[in-house]
Formats: sequence, structure tokens, C-alpha cells
Amino acid sequence: MRNYECINEGVKCLTDYLDLTDYKYGYAGKWHVDEKRGPTDFGFIGKDFVGYAFPGSRVLPGLQFDLPPNNTPNYYEVYLREKGFDNVSVKNRFVGTNPTNQEQEMFALHDGPVESCIEYFVADEAVRVIDEIKDNNDPFFMWVNFWGPHSPSLVPEPYYSMYNPTDIPEHPSYCEQFDKKPYGHKLIEKLWGLSDYGWRGFQEISARYYGHCTLIDDMVGKIVGHLNDKGLTDNTIIIYASDHGDCMGAHKLIEKGTFMYDEIYRIPLIVQHPRGKKPGSVNEDFVYLNEIMNTIVEVATGEEPIGLDGRSILPQIMGADWSNGREEVFCTFEEHFFAANQRMIRTRKHQFTFNPGDRGELYDLDNDPFQLNNVYEDAAYESVRQDLMLRMENYMKELNDPQYQWFRRIKGAY
Repeated sequence: MRNYECINEGVKCLTDYLDLTDYKYGYAGKWHVDEKRGPTDFGFIGKDFVGYAFPGSRVLPGLQFDLPPNNTPNYYEVYLREKGFDNVSVKNRFVGTNPTNQEQEMFALHDGPVESCIEYFVADEAVRVIDEIKDNNDPFFMWVNFWGPHSPSLVPEPYYSMYNPTDIPEHPSYCEQFDKKPYGHKLIEKLWGLSDYGWRGFQEISARYYGHCTLIDDMVGKIVGHLNDKGLTDNTIIIYASDHGDCMGAHKLIEKGTFMYDEIYRIPLIVQHPRGKKPGSVNEDFVYLNEIMNTIVEVATGEEPIGLDGRSILPQIMGADWSNGREEVFCTFEEHFFAANQRMIRTRKHQFTFNPGDRGELYDLDNDPFQLNNVYEDAAYESVRQDLMLRMENYMKELNDPQYQWFRRIKGAY
């Protein structure tokens, strides 16, 4: 896994906008934004975990995953010591059968009380920071990032045994044979080495993953409960989202990677606004994750920011009779374990994926919602293919996409 994240000099960050207001702002948990600077370098109140910074690495005996924070101290280790959690370890490691990829657990038992696990630490830190930044009637912004649900899922009891693996039905796309698919999909499947276990292995992984999800839900409940105890709930907007999905057995794959399936790109976004007009409603607009920043800036300043990609989604959150009218999304993926530089156009009915060094992908989402049948070379879809390629080209030109020149030259023969 290559470390490459950094924020370029001169790029305006969220705190630059919040500094124009009376907002105080805090941070708790995973950073994974800049390899050299932490949240405190950008003005956040909190504790730094610079880099990928998995807090259990080199702290929990039995854990092989080794991506510790780039900075010292490791505040999770400090937390365990201060709370007297001296005998916490990791047991029941589950990894794939690839002999050269044994260091990242799919899941493991966090053998200690719930209060000693990483998720509880993040929630506890969030509560502490909220109390520090909330002063009188000044507004505040709190950014809380958990390291999960994500491998390695280190799950304590009772969450570890909360879900019965045999109750988990096979995913409809687990029958994937990678026919007419880019070779990179199969290569990542080989990397994790999970096929030898069959669906039974994914049942075990999924059960712990579901336990991990429930654990995080409960920790979010701990934070929201604290807001309620402080009388803040009725004046606080809560945004619950994820940075990416997880295949969790879909297409025989796990996690994210060089595959642009809905399981990865169609992610949760749940918002609670105390003055929203349609509580419990669902909005079907296509929105981008980066538009959360636009929305926060509009809430804080009263104006939608100029010069940021995307649009504020505050009207949808408030339940206004309004839509952004977006009929497609343009998505990019650069690299994970290897460079891929993928581009994707996803409408409500079709998805086209451009793989610069491999075959193209086209899926009919009405007839093939699990994206098993690549119809890219099917003559019956030629007009759809041409339409989506034109849409992609327009995005690439507008954004000065570094892949544009290659796409422009190869598109006639791709």
C-alpha cells in the first residue's frame, strides 16, 4: 500500500471557511488525508493520527497489520494505559490463503472489554473534544472518523458473536466468473486469497463485519446521546456517511479497489436536520461525497461557497421541493495496490467504465443490477456506449483530466 496523500499548498480547506465564522472545530479518529500534517496543523482541536495510522498497529499483541501512525505518541496506546487496559490482545485472526499476503487480517477478535476497543476510543475522544470546543452559545463543528467498518475488523464481544455466519445468504454476484471483465478484478481476488474458502469464508467475514457495523452504530449513539444530555440535539445537524463501500463477497471480492461496482461507489449518506421538513424521507438525487463540504460551508456562512466543485445539498436535506437535476456522475480511481486510472460514467440505467490499460465495461443496470454481464462489446448497446463515451469525454476536457489525451486517441478503437 503506497502512501501518497497530501494537501497541496494553496488549496482552501474546510477550516479556512470556518475561520471566517465564529465556529470552533474539533476532530477525532482517523485522518488519512495528509502524510506529513495532522488535523491540528489545520486548526482542529483533537489528537493527531498522521497517515493511514491504524491505532492498533504495534500496540495490540497478536495483530499483524502494521500501519501505525507516522507521529508519536500513539494516543490510542496512551488511552489504553491511562484506562488500565493492560491485557488486551488480538485473537482468532482470519486471513486469506495467498502466502505473500498474510499481514492484513480480514477480521479478528479484540480480546478485551468494549471500552478498550478502537471504536470506543474514537467515540470517547469525540465526546471529550465536544466538551472542549462547545463554549457558551458559539457554534461548533465536529468531525468524527472511525477506522471501520474495514479490515482488519477487530471486534470485541458481544459484537464478534452477534451475527450467525450461516444466516448470511450468498450475494447474488458471488457467482462471478470474471468473463469479459478486466484482468485486474481477478488479480485482486487472487491477492486476498479468499476463494479457497468459498462462500463459507465470506459468511465468517460478513458476520464479523456486521458486528463491526453495529459496534460503530452504538458508538455513534454514544456521541449523539452525549449531545442530547448537553441539550444540543435540537440545534445540531448530524451527517453520517462513509468514504467508500465494501464488496464483502460481491464478485468474489472484498474491500475497495480497481473495480467500479455499485457496492463501492454507492455509499451511505444519512442526514438529520432538526428543522428538516421531511424527516425520514429518501432523496434520489445523484450527489458527490465532496458536496458535504459545500453543504457545511453554506450552513456555517449562510452562503454556498464559490470555486468548489459540486453543489451544496442543503436544499435536499431541508426537504425542499427541488432537485439538482443531475442524471449522471463522473467518478475516478487512480490507484490502490497498483495504478489503474479508471474513469466511470454512471447514469440511472447504465454504467460505462474506462480502464486505460484494459478492456472497457458497460452494464445495463435495469436488466443486470449486480453488474455481472459486461455488454461493452455487444452491438445492441452501441448507441449507449457512444453516448456514455461522449459524456465522459466532456467531463475529462472540462476537468483537464490527465487521462484525456489517451482517451481521445484510443476512443475510436477502444
